[in-house]
Amino acid sequence: MIFILVFIFINLFVSPSLAYKLFIISFPDNYGKMKKEKIFYVGAAEPAFGAIYDLKPPKRFFLLTPDKKTIKVTLFRTKYEDKALNLERIGYKIQLSLETKGDHYICIESDYYLTRDLKLTKSFAKVPLHVEIEKGWDNFCGFDLEIKPYTRPYGFSDRGIFWGQVLYNNKPLSNVIVEFERFSPVFLNLEDLPKDSYGEINYPYLKKTVKTNKDGFFVVSLEKPGWWVLTVKRGAGIKTFGNTSYPVEIASHFWIYVFPSKEENLKYNFLEKTP
Repeated sequence: MIFILVFIFINLFVSPSLAYKLFIISFPDNYGKMKKEKIFYVGAAEPAFGAIYDLKPPKRFFLLTPDKKTIKVTLFRTKYEDKALNLERIGYKIQLSLETKGDHYICIESDYYLTRDLKLTKSFAKVPLHVEIEKGWDNFCGFDLEIKPYTRPYGFSDRGIFWGQVLYNNKPLSNVIVEFERFSPVFLNLEDLPKDSYGEINYPYLKKTVKTNKDGFFVVSLEKPGWWVLTVKRGAGIKTFGNTSYPVEIASHFWIYVFPSKEENLKYNFLEKTP
């Protein structure tokens, strides 16, 4: 009975379209040292709820160096724990040992997937890896839809302010919504979710939004420590999938880490399942 209730909650309240967000995160932060191994975890989630899904092998993935060179990386399959349904979920790890100082980006493009509301969705995601010196943090992965940082995208503390610009095919995208949310370290059961004064789930508290101006610029406040994701979406025509035509939506995710003001170890204990 409990399983059925959780299943209904996941499907009706957490992700009605199953349009997940592609995540790329590391621990304890996104700082690295030359010739020291750094591991990043890749998967699919509804971050604000701490809900984990399976992720098909991404279509394209690479490391962008501070000098704008692309380096092939290897994805190692791993398993994550779905705390909601007590299932194993498919994810991946990237193990890096870098020879160059500066700001690198891990860039990933998913394959198309069909959501419940019958949209074909493709996701792009990127995360900066800061290695010892400040160089190259404003580089592009080259996605069709991408967020350009105008604030250095690392070294944030609580209530840090991020200034960015949304570009579509290298042109500013005006009046588009940018959603930003914190990746919950634990799965939030229905009773744990924030409620409004009417006892309903307070979605605006979990997922905040801002609009770009006429030049594609926006500003957000990252209020708590941990991993945050900025997401922008837009339609991209029609595509045939399995002999049927569907509207296409592309989504671009930018992952940013916020340091706690006091020493604090945020554990995302569902990310790697112990054998």
